Amino acid sequence: MKTKSIYWKLNFEMGGETLRDMSEKFYINGKWKLKIGEKFSSSIPKEIRKKKWIDAEVPGTVHTDLLKNKLIDDPFYSNNELKLGWIAESDWIYKTVFDMPFERNDSAVKIIFEGLDTIAKIYLNNVMIGNSKNMFMKYEYDVAKFLKEKRNELEIHFESPVNYGIEEEKKRGKLPVALNSYRVHIRKAQYSFGWDWGPSFPTIGIWRNVYLEKVKKASIEKFCFDTVSVNNDLAEVEIRFDVANNFNEKLNAEINFNSLPKKNIEINSGTNKIRLEIKNPLLWMPNGYGEQNQYDVEIKLKDEFNNEIDSIKKKIGIRKIELQLEENGERTFRFIVNGKNIFAKGVNWIPGDAFLTRVADDKYRTLINYAKEANMNFIRVWGGGIYENDIFYELCDQAGLLVWHDFMFACGAYPEHEEFIENVKEEILYNVKRLQHHPSIAIWCGNNENEWIWHQEQKTSYKLMPGYKIYSEVIPALLKEIDPHRPYWESSPFGFDEDPNSETSGNRHQWNIWSRWIDYTEVVNDNSLFVTEFGFQGPANKSTFEKYIPKEERKIHGEIFEFHNKQVEGPERVTRFLSAHLPLNTKWNDYIYLAQLNQGFALKTCLEHWRFNQPVTNGTIIWQINDTWPVTSWALIDSELQPKLSYHFVKNSFAPQSIRIKKNNSGIEIEGLNQSERNFSGKLEFIVVKSASGKTSFKKKYAVNLSPGSISNLVSIDEQFNTNSICVASLYDAERNLTARNYFCFKEWKHLKLPKAKIKMGLSKKDGNQFAQITTDKPAFFVDIISSSADFSDRGMIILPGEKCELKIKSVKNKKLKMNDIEIYSLNEFLCK
Repeated sequence: MKTKSIYWKLNFEMGGETLRDMSEKFYINGKWKLKIGEKFSSSIPKEIRKKKWIDAEVPGTVHTDLLKNKLIDDPFYSNNELKLGWIAESDWIYKTVFDMPFERNDSAVKIIFEGLDTIAKIYLNNVMIGNSKNMFMKYEYDVAKFLKEKRNELEIHFESPVNYGIEEEKKRGKLPVALNSYRVHIRKAQYSFGWDWGPSFPTIGIWRNVYLEKVKKASIEKFCFDTVSVNNDLAEVEIRFDVANNFNEKLNAEINFNSLPKKNIEINSGTNKIRLEIKNPLLWMPNGYGEQNQYDVEIKLKDEFNNEIDSIKKKIGIRKIELQLEENGERTFRFIVNGKNIFAKGVNWIPGDAFLTRVADDKYRTLINYAKEANMNFIRVWGGGIYENDIFYELCDQAGLLVWHDFMFACGAYPEHEEFIENVKEEILYNVKRLQHHPSIAIWCGNNENEWIWHQEQKTSYKLMPGYKIYSEVIPALLKEIDPHRPYWESSPFGFDEDPNSETSGNRHQWNIWSRWIDYTEVVNDNSLFVTEFGFQGPANKSTFEKYIPKEERKIHGEIFEFHNKQVEGPERVTRFLSAHLPLNTKWNDYIYLAQLNQGFALKTCLEHWRFNQPVTNGTIIWQINDTWPVTSWALIDSELQPKLSYHFVKNSFAPQSIRIKKNNSGIEIEGLNQSERNFSGKLEFIVVKSASGKTSFKKKYAVNLSPGSISNLVSIDEQFNTNSICVASLYDAERNLTARNYFCFKEWKHLKLPKAKIKMGLSKKDGNQFAQITTDKPAFFVDIISSSADFSDRGMIILPGEKCELKIKSVKNKKLKMNDIEIYSLNEFLCK
């Protein structure tokens, strides 16, 4: 393969034009037919066994097609999951008929499958044209000689992923793997076989687009972009693109970088490289550290007569990212973007649904927007899921969310035979080249927890683990060739110690808290350098659960309610940790409020510790932002896209300015943090409230100044307060806006008495938006506002007498929202008796 390198020095400015779609494509999506294959489970229902064709949709899955045809009940309802195993234990056939969409001429035609799930044989007019063994790949085949003018029959024969995995395991040998061991033998989303937060629905189907496309004289196959070096005055960048010259034409390329003069260059087949120097570049920065500037790059491929043959247009961001592992002779783990140290405030991402084709663009937008609004700057694509749809990465680019991207291996040893390795190589090459140009992608990571689990369970070096070769040799060698300027990390967690999950090097998963029955208050003893996973469970919102759990099972000991918590001893942990801090109330509504509140407490406690532990700790990535189905889990936002109470605790804990109240030997000290690019000046108000009466026993105001990126001790108060008191500190900016509020209790909340608070609420409209105003006569703690038809801009507030807390009402489903549609909770009502 030849490489053409060209070096320009240019002065770029923002601008651009809309790309005209040059391709001639015919999508074979929409209406298909589906039926059971020759091999099927013995537990299959009679009506399916008849092998009649039913209507199917593409993109789609067998499960969702059966549901639409009313042949199965909702898989998420009650314990229906247990009744549907036969679907994945059977073979299935998809079929469609189409006429030739192009005129008969000398042009070649190819058929392209952007995603087949997973083991499949492809037939066109009764001729097998190809097969699939990898869900994460795009497959394309030349089919001109097989096409007819009318009624072309396309069939996809899918093999049961369960049976395939089991047979491969018998042939290759069983490996030490968490959960279903056979899953590692099939290149398919691992979570679909069941996880400790999700159901077992191994899907089957055509999960991404299918289309016919005319083969052009030449085409641009791949596009890559790198920032080689950067400062405020100058950036050096590199563009690489692959060209397939299908008819040995003499080719030129016209390169447009925003509004600069067009440049024409002669190019080769294979890979072409272009180096550019850009003066005064507009840089792409993570959320909270600057703007997310992007440029448009367009490449037009032309023949010797200047006719346009193909074109491609991409949005890119100029940014240089580094992973710092050592500082002043000490181990560290820190991301540096364009020369700035970044404290990672992030969240883990799992697939958006148990059935991937139901994850519409709006769902991506909603979740990414929630992450940005929660002051996050990092999101980790977890290795048991998928390489996400393009829109996910485009939204992360726009939102300034750096992406920690696992490759799709999780929690187990993996095969190393030649066929498997070659399959993996194709997967890595395809997906890295597809996604590499996105500025948001900060780091590639080999897998999730494989080395750590091996070290824990096998008591030998992780270098002896089957699959280790993939992460230590195969992937880094490929990345050196196709993405050399982006950091790579072997696993998560991983470091330079014998224990891959050591505190003293690399990144860490902190699961002693929660999973090993250790309370979140013990986080004060943790000095992790970078936390890529930690979390704490809380139930989904009441309105979500009540769609999927029968009325008689809506109780904390209900069998179906417990079924919707997939962790071993998960329900017991929720109750145990709740009882450590808060009153234990078993009424359905009350339990959900209190359990969600305790999840919020846990995440707040951990985030505060690690943020104020800088520069030892340089990042915290919460497990997890989203759910695949209605469940009690670690998620901040439930499967119906409703934020839990904990989401708002996280949002406030990740705010640019934060304060923390600590007890010391002489009294109280208050620390302040300013993680923004601007100096902060304002006022700090500190009060001490008698818990039982709600009366203020101490009150003082202080002027505050916090420089950018600083952590400092704001106030020391040498006074001993009654242990039945509650300290509340409020930080206001120069315009008297409440920027941060925090509290400190000398006892557990469950041991305090709180006053009965008269909380009042009113609704109003302003500038086309609806608002809720809340007031109280006594200090009201952790006020939660719940409605099935509305989402509120904040929840879990501490509201003091004399204040008016105004909340914006978001995502109103019922425009006639009334007071009786709203429920109000506070901790006061549980501790005032």
